[in-house]
Amino acid sequence: MSKIQQFEQNINKSRFQGQIIHDEDLKNHTTMQVGGSARLFLKPQDEQSLVLAVNLALESDAEFFILGGGSNVVARDGTYDGIVISTEALDFMEVLEDSLSSGEPEGSSKVDTVLVRCGAGVKTAGLVEFCDSKAMGGMETFAGLPGTVGGAAFMNARCYGTEISNVLHSARYIEFQKNPINSHNFVECKAKIYHNDSSGEDWSYKNSPFSRMNCVITEVTFKVKASDPSMADRIHAECEKYVEDRRQKGHFKAPSAGSVFKNDRNIGVPSGVLIDHEGLKGLAVGGAQVAPWHGNIIINSGSATGTDIRMLVQQVQDRVRTATGFMLEPEIIFM
Repeated sequence: MSKIQQFEQNINKSRFQGQIIHDEDLKNHTTMQVGGSARLFLKPQDEQSLVLAVNLALESDAEFFILGGGSNVVARDGTYDGIVISTEALDFMEVLEDSLSSGEPEGSSKVDTVLVRCGAGVKTAGLVEFCDSKAMGGMETFAGLPGTVGGAAFMNARCYGTEISNVLHSARYIEFQKNPINSHNFVECKAKIYHNDSSGEDWSYKNSPFSRMNCVITEVTFKVKASDPSMADRIHAECEKYVEDRRQKGHFKAPSAGSVFKNDRNIGVPSGVLIDHEGLKGLAVGGAQVAPWHGNIIINSGSATGTDIRMLVQQVQDRVRTATGFMLEPEIIFM
C-alpha cells in the first residue's frame, strides 16, 4: 500500500469534516493558473479537521503541501503525488467584543481599536472590504491584494509601506515536525497561539516568525480602528485609490503571482529596476513572460507551464547576477 493510499484509508476512517477530492486541477487554485493535478486535495472545514489531516499525513509519511489563496505559489506540472491541504474553507470573519486600550483616562467610553478575527482562508481583499463596509480603518493599503490572510501573515505581506505585522494582533497556528530520533515517530500537532508584541523583533521584510518554522496558520486576529461613520468616505476613497494604483501598475492585466523577487535592501534598488536595466521586460520562455510593463512580475500569457516559469526565473537571475553580481531571491514558492 502506498503512502497516499494509507493516508486516504486512515482519513476515511477518521472524524475529518470537509471535502476530499481526487486529481484536482491545481491551476484552478493559483493566481498564476499553471500546473498539473494533485492526487488528493483536501478542504478541511474547521481547525480540528485540518489538524487531523496534518497528523495523518505525518503518520503515513506522505508528502503534503499547505495551500492558501495560491497567490504566491507556482504549481508543478504533471501530477503532484502528494496531498494538498487547502485553508479555503476556513473563511469565518467576526468583530470581537474585546477591544484594545484607547489610552483614554480610566472610565472613558472611547474605543479606538477593535479586533477582527478571521479564518486563515479569508481573502485579504475581502477583509479590507469588510472593514471598509463598517468604516473601520487601518487596512486600506491592502485593498486589492490577492491571497488569504493566512498567507499574508505567513510571508509578512507588505503594501505601500505597511506590513501585516503592523496590524496583526495574534494568530493561531499548528507547528509540525518529525521526531528527530525516529523519522517514523511523529510529534502530534496541536494549535498554538502567537501574540504579536510591539518590539517587532520577530518580523522583518517579507519574513515572519511562521516562515521560520514548519507550520500552518489557522486564524489571524487583526487590530483595526473602531468604526467611525464620519470617516467612511475617506476610508472608502483610500481603498479605491490603492486598487486603482494596482490596476495602473498592471497587477490585474494577466495571471501572475505578483512580485517574483524580493527587494534586497542592501542593494538599495528595487528588483524590478535591476531587471528593467538589463532590458529583460518582455523576455519570454514558452508561455511565461516578464511583464512588458513591470520587471518584477512574470505573467502567464495564456499557455505557460510551471516549468516555463521556473526556467524564466532562472534566466532573469542569471542575467542580473552576470551584470551586477547580485543574486535575486524569489519570493514565490515552487511546489
